[in-house]
Amino acid sequence: MGSQVKKNYIYNVIYRLSICILPLIVTPYVARVLGAGQVGLYAFSSTVACYFIMFGKLGLDNYGNRSIASCRDDIEKRSKVFWGIYAMQAVTSIISILLFILLIVTVFKADSVVYWMQLMYVCSILFDVSWFFYGMERFRITMIRSLISRTLIIIGVFIFVHSEKDLWIYTCVMSACFLLEQLLLVPYLYRQIKWVSLKKEDITCHIVPNLKLFVPLLALSSYHWMDKIMLGVMTKSTAIVAFYTYAENIINLPKGIMSALDTVMLPRISNLVANERIEEGMRKMRNAIRFNSFVSCALCFGIAGVSPVFIPWFFGEEYVPAIVLTMELAMVMIPMSLAEMVQTQYLIPFKRENIYIRSVTLGAVTDIVLNLLLIPSFGASGAVIGTLCAEVLVCVYQMHYIKDVYRLGQLVKMLLPFMVCGGLEFAVTYFMCGLNINPFLLLPMQILAGGAVYLLGCGIYVIFISKEYRSVKDMIYSLKA
Repeated sequence: MGSQVKKNYIYNVIYRLSICILPLIVTPYVARVLGAGQVGLYAFSSTVACYFIMFGKLGLDNYGNRSIASCRDDIEKRSKVFWGIYAMQAVTSIISILLFILLIVTVFKADSVVYWMQLMYVCSILFDVSWFFYGMERFRITMIRSLISRTLIIIGVFIFVHSEKDLWIYTCVMSACFLLEQLLLVPYLYRQIKWVSLKKEDITCHIVPNLKLFVPLLALSSYHWMDKIMLGVMTKSTAIVAFYTYAENIINLPKGIMSALDTVMLPRISNLVANERIEEGMRKMRNAIRFNSFVSCALCFGIAGVSPVFIPWFFGEEYVPAIVLTMELAMVMIPMSLAEMVQTQYLIPFKRENIYIRSVTLGAVTDIVLNLLLIPSFGASGAVIGTLCAEVLVCVYQMHYIKDVYRLGQLVKMLLPFMVCGGLEFAVTYFMCGLNINPFLLLPMQILAGGAVYLLGCGIYVIFISKEYRSVKDMIYSLKA
């Protein structure tokens, strides 16, 4: 990785960690103060709000990022592209906000206060121009604003939330800070663009390509958000939604670390493609697949191993059912991270959206069908099985259609040693769960022991078995390259 990519990766890792870690600081407090039922109601209402945000933005996170990256060195062109895209975003955002209000007054009358608080969250789409800064590779700005908003969440929750009756206050704090997070970017925007006159076609030209990237997002939402909606509706239990949500939150932390590289590499590879440096873009993508596979296997098996100790200690005994869900969801990380990497580092930059659309649509249909079949019998575990099958199918489908660049056999051969080492890591950490030691001390012991076993196993493989490197020094040097 080049120095600028490394800096952007670090910035984006910090940003992703702030999204996951800072709220986790208040999670043990919220889990105990609000209880599983109220936490589940918040998770359900937040998921509904996320759908309206998605419809308001359509496919802008990827399309806007790619479009700005392709013309970022020309202020005239990027200004015209920005205002054309944002004009479209403003229209779809207002429509989405109005529809959400209609839903509150017609469907969610019983919990309307919570949903009115979520309205602030939905309104944030009007001011969300983060896609522009990603395209410009200005990740430091997005990191700083996230740190500010997440810090305010922590302060607000501890000051104002004291009982299960304060769910509406908790929702208000969360939504207001999310809105503020988007508003903080606006002052920086005017330094990067200027006012330009637009023709109708400057706006309409973005509709079709943006919709192309929205279709897979809609499909992806089925197994990122729809699981919670279907669990809430089919089980009629907000507590089960809470267990699933907290298990998912634990998995989202390492997923954020892995997706950080994808977010950084999308504008970089898009820019390389725009400048016809195709082979360089391909090489970066292949290197990133290997790095992400190494990280995802370590995190997947490590999280599964420490869950029996971590969940009851962190969330409280009421959330013990989340242990199995966390262990099951951890397995989703490997195919999910690989599929997301192929999408953001190859299919989108190289404008092969058709493969992207078909794969995630296939995954969405698989997930929904399996949810309908399995949730009635297996509850939240049925939703996990549906998600795992969908992610594996998406990954295999995409690898089949990019075999001219990276073959599925190569992927399996590369993954297998990491998974074997991950299995050893899981065995060590899970065995240590039986030790009669305070969880506050046991958890770091498990992490250190599991991490050491994983790194040792990988080191032995690449130095003595595959002989890719001659020493640990060569391995470290290759990471800097």
